[in-house]
Amino acid sequence: MLGRIGRDASSPLAVEIAADSIRMLQLSRRRGRHRISAWAIEPLELATPLPGLCEPLRRAVQRCGSRQRKVVMALPAAQVICKVCQLPVCRLDTELEQQLLRQAEQLFPFPLDDLALDFQVLGPAAEPGQVKVLVGACRQSLIDPLEQLCAEAGLQLVGIEVDSFALLRSLSEEACETTALLQVEANDVVLHRRSAQHLALHHRAPHLASGGELTCADWLRGVWTGATEADAPRRLLLTGVGASEALAQVLSARLALDCQVWTPRSHLTPGMRAADEFRSGAGRLALVHGLALGGLR
Repeated sequence: MLGRIGRDASSPLAVEIAADSIRMLQLSRRRGRHRISAWAIEPLELATPLPGLCEPLRRAVQRCGSRQRKVVMALPAAQVICKVCQLPVCRLDTELEQQLLRQAEQLFPFPLDDLALDFQVLGPAAEPGQVKVLVGACRQSLIDPLEQLCAEAGLQLVGIEVDSFALLRSLSEEACETTALLQVEANDVVLHRRSAQHLALHHRAPHLASGGELTCADWLRGVWTGATEADAPRRLLLTGVGASEALAQVLSARLALDCQVWTPRSHLTPGMRAADEFRSGAGRLALVHGLALGGLR
């Protein structure tokens, strides 16, 4: 993706549709520094169906005050298949894409007419003349309703990411090696971690809801049972509507681990409205923050 040339640039509007709210965030970059230039959290009734999200989405756009109409969103990692492949070196991305499409039926359990595919070259492989490629694929039928929703709200969906990758991008590169992210939402609890193979690992808790601190701690201990010292995280950051200092304290005591509520590395634009309100809801904005960072690349 080509970026703006100059001293400043702005990201697309990052959008997350969570069970309890629609969350938005836009970043700007000036002289190499990131600032949060627009954000919003629009409450939702739980279990609001997709057709009923158009008006709340419009209200969220109005609330955040951004003029940007290009948006990026994320799909849950469970809905996307990611693999690291080894392919011959190609001069053009189109050649690489054609290679992947020829192998798609072997790589992914989707019919070609319902396949959405993206890839990223990671670097040279051990074998000469080969490169390692991270490939992600999902059903196009998962993306089409989101495109339609955005269009009805006057927005243009220009990018879809995997939620685990976007969340981990909100950490520094060094922190990714030692930190896991626990996403605690109204109807879901998911642990996100990056593997040594550049894949994002995710574990969904069975039948856990926000607030079950002790049950959550026991589940996490089970996830890490058998992990080597090098693989076990040294820090746990909490995100989502259920991310709280109280939960962080319980998990820290039960797991003997540094647990904190996630806070953005980017700063608020000076003079931005409702700075206190932003800080109180910042734990819910990790995913859109990571999406917006990706839009500035």
